[in-house]
Amino acid sequence: MPTNRHFKDIQSCFCFLDETGLIHSSRDKFFALGIMECDDPQRLYNKIRKIRHKFRYSEELKWANLDRKIRFDAAREFFDVFLQEKAIFNCIILNKDELDFDKYYNNNLYKVYRSFTIALLKMMIGPNPEKVIIILADDYFAPDGTDLEITIKKFINDHYKKFVVAGVCQIDSKSSDLLQLADLILGAILYDLKKREGIVRKQNRYKRKFLNFVYQKLNVKRGFFVHNWTRFNIANYVSPEISRKDYFIPKNKIRASIFDPKKSNRKIEP
Repeated sequence: MPTNRHFKDIQSCFCFLDETGLIHSSRDKFFALGIMECDDPQRLYNKIRKIRHKFRYSEELKWANLDRKIRFDAAREFFDVFLQEKAIFNCIILNKDELDFDKYYNNNLYKVYRSFTIALLKMMIGPNPEKVIIILADDYFAPDGTDLEITIKKFINDHYKKFVVAGVCQIDSKSSDLLQLADLILGAILYDLKKREGIVRKQNRYKRKFLNFVYQKLNVKRGFFVHNWTRFNIANYVSPEISRKDYFIPKNKIRASIFDPKKSNRKIEP
């Protein structure tokens, strides 16, 4: 993005960042971060507003509370909106049984979140940034005296030596339908992985139905984590010490990556 480009030629987009799983909870084998990139978020918002009006549904809609028909019906139409509009979803998944948080991060959960958020952003942006991005993130704990938003913005812009991230702001997901949509997609992907790993003992009826609906829409035959995504090697431009197994989900709408600590000899950010 040369500095002398005409302002009308500058492309921009909004990104909605969400996380799932508790880093230090034995209940959660996985911790994941997902980000939805969309050029025209107002178009998604307008359609989702109509869906809420149609179902007379004003509550927060997230994967965790997908437990009744009205929520399933609304979630299904939320996902249809994602497919209709120019939006892409990327996520990175950590298997906590394989990653030594104490060795590489001194058990500092904030550093884990920050480091993998930066890795996810690099994965989404790619080697040659073409857009200026604005990031809205689900509210996440940060210690006093730290500024997650400024740190992420500075690190990404310094990394690319370009003005890539215009701003980062954490907000309550209850106030953002698009953060809730990101949560639904991330929850479905992780649920699929948990099923594959044999972690889901008793399936929630509506979560199973929603996942099957997503399979059908994306023409997925046996699950997301079956075919490797081999279009290019993300590790080549994210960081040489990162290794991940990447998966491509059809229609170029969703990309999932599982972090592989066995081939990553040190933490991904200082």
